[in-house]
Amino acid sequence: MKTVLYTIVLLFLLTPPSFGQKNENPGAKGDTIATYNLGEVVVSAIRSKTPLVEVPAAISIVGERQLTSMSKTIASDEALRLVPGVKVENGTDGSRVHLYIRGQGVLSETGFRGIQVLIDGVPVNDPGGYCPDLYDVDWEMVKRVEVVKGLAASMYGGSANGGVLNIITKDGGEKPVNAELYTSAGSYGFFKVLGQVDGTQGDVNYRVSYGHTQGHGYRDHQSFMGDIFNEKLTWTPSGKVKLTQILSYTNYFNQNSEGINMGRYDTVGPRAANTDAVPYNEFHETKRLTGALLGRFDFSKNQDIQAKIFFRMNKYKETSNNGDDNKPFVQMGGSAQYDLHFGKENLRNHFSLGVDFESQNMTETMFAVKNDLNRKDTYWSRDVLDQNTILINQNIKQRSAGVFLIDKLDISKKLYATLNLRYDYVYNELDSAGQSSGQRDFQKPTFRFGLAYDIARYANVYANIGTGFLVPTEDELYNNPAHYGGFNESIDPSTSQGGEIGIRGDVGKVFHYDVNVFDIQSKDEFYRYSIPGRGNNTAFFGNIGASNRFGVETFLSYSPVKNLVFDVAYTYSQFKYTAPDSTIKGHYIPESPEHMLNAEVSYHFLKHFTATLSALYQSKYCIQVDDSIYFNYTENGVKVSSWVPGHQVFSLDLNYNWKIGWLKGDLGLYCKNLFDEKYFGFTEPNNGPDYNSYQPAPGREFFVRLRLRL
Repeated sequence: MKTVLYTIVLLFLLTPPSFGQKNENPGAKGDTIATYNLGEVVVSAIRSKTPLVEVPAAISIVGERQLTSMSKTIASDEALRLVPGVKVENGTDGSRVHLYIRGQGVLSETGFRGIQVLIDGVPVNDPGGYCPDLYDVDWEMVKRVEVVKGLAASMYGGSANGGVLNIITKDGGEKPVNAELYTSAGSYGFFKVLGQVDGTQGDVNYRVSYGHTQGHGYRDHQSFMGDIFNEKLTWTPSGKVKLTQILSYTNYFNQNSEGINMGRYDTVGPRAANTDAVPYNEFHETKRLTGALLGRFDFSKNQDIQAKIFFRMNKYKETSNNGDDNKPFVQMGGSAQYDLHFGKENLRNHFSLGVDFESQNMTETMFAVKNDLNRKDTYWSRDVLDQNTILINQNIKQRSAGVFLIDKLDISKKLYATLNLRYDYVYNELDSAGQSSGQRDFQKPTFRFGLAYDIARYANVYANIGTGFLVPTEDELYNNPAHYGGFNESIDPSTSQGGEIGIRGDVGKVFHYDVNVFDIQSKDEFYRYSIPGRGNNTAFFGNIGASNRFGVETFLSYSPVKNLVFDVAYTYSQFKYTAPDSTIKGHYIPESPEHMLNAEVSYHFLKHFTATLSALYQSKYCIQVDDSIYFNYTENGVKVSSWVPGHQVFSLDLNYNWKIGWLKGDLGLYCKNLFDEKYFGFTEPNNGPDYNSYQPAPGREFFVRLRLRL
């Protein structure tokens, strides 16, 4: 299989160029090489709409071609497959994923941190910067994704210490009424159906959609079921006012088969669940309602205000052998930003001043549970045997406020300088059993300065330096290693500083490239550990030392002849601890493979068919930190490696697009993991004597999809 992978890369490098030829691939809708013209690409993830050539930062754009070729359209690992520097771990075969940018957020107990997630401008993160999931995203409804990589805390605070994921959904069509139907089905009981109505009526653009997804999952006790309702309405009464109203409701359920140790993997098989999963009926259930109002008001040609307010009500439930944990919360927030543009054509200033605010109140109640050894496992059961014992009864309040300044100076038509300054304050309060039992607050200024020089269409260079910080999540605070109750006083925010330099461009409308090198130094890195005898408190967090993250990110897209496109995304990562002592110094940061490569070859033929062969390669990585178990550990008397072996996965997609009168659509057949590679979709350090926890990924899978649009 390595031969196939190397062949793909070799063909990419050796196919003779045709720099004078424009790509006219009709099968690759509006995201072909011909549309990569950097001068025309405008991004909004940096808090203002700016041409990409003027942005001194590494930004990847996921467009229509990548999004419409997703096999299941339910998870971010498909959407972000060609974004270098991004790693998505999917151990559930559903929508529950762990997402990292440049290694930021590894070892989170659930969800991910350090990555600001925006859906149509509305933040998903809580006031502390933690993002629980991406359940609110129906990827079939996504028009575009902007991924800002690197220290972006100076724009959004600690939640953007590792980068920004800006998800922009589709608008309604130009006609008064349009409709779309999408359905897909495949291996392990997977099924998805989505319906949408959209259009434009006068100065109102609207879209309403509903989607249902379900599947049994690859492993035992791994079924999932989700419903997403999404409504988006934009009113533009004049050229100076634009208002957007958003309402979404998500109901997502997934059984939790948990990770297994290597002994169970070898004896029972990769589809086995953890021994606690079935008798305790371990599962996660999320019900979430989000509403938002966004506005832009242009007072003059050179002045405008952007503002938004949002609210979110969430009902979350997690069952496990630790207990039946219920965490309902109410979140609200908003932001306001004033923009001023002044100066002459060759020396023009774009000045922004703004403020962000968020608050969240969460009530947590956990009941003790008991197992049921006679329980018959079913796909959708919510049964759990609660006991009268209350293990946790507490209220957690979070507040955050940030003031930011962005100053972009157009020094000439080719040279652009940007300075970001920000100050953040994050407050946490824990009230347990009616009595105050903890307060922690964190505050930090951050900055970022960069230059972008647009030499020519074929070369746009940029560089930046900056700082960032990451605050502990609420779980990491109220799991107190000193005693039951109160906040963890031994954990402090992690701070970072670093920079990057890169070059991107288009050559002859058939070759696009984007290469950058980054280096980030961090202090007080977070780590996870356990304390014997603490019962249901199984995971504790602290600061372990310093680290250095050095890497190279490369994206290449090449269309040597008509109807043929090569895409390659490669990431080289050298993420290592640099302190405090020999027990971890020089060790790789967990979950950080040295090499990640995604390559795709797409060929459009016979007017209506497109075939895509893709390859994913990932080198080995470690799970543990401590020197005594970094390389090997003993499990049931057997020495086991603490390193996860690398893997390579090949997939094949065949798509047929057509149009009959007013009806158009496409039909797809997809085979994922063509050669049935055995590998792990997610791993984490365990808190028991077996040290490591593995979640095997699915083997070979088949899917069909049908999309109709009228």
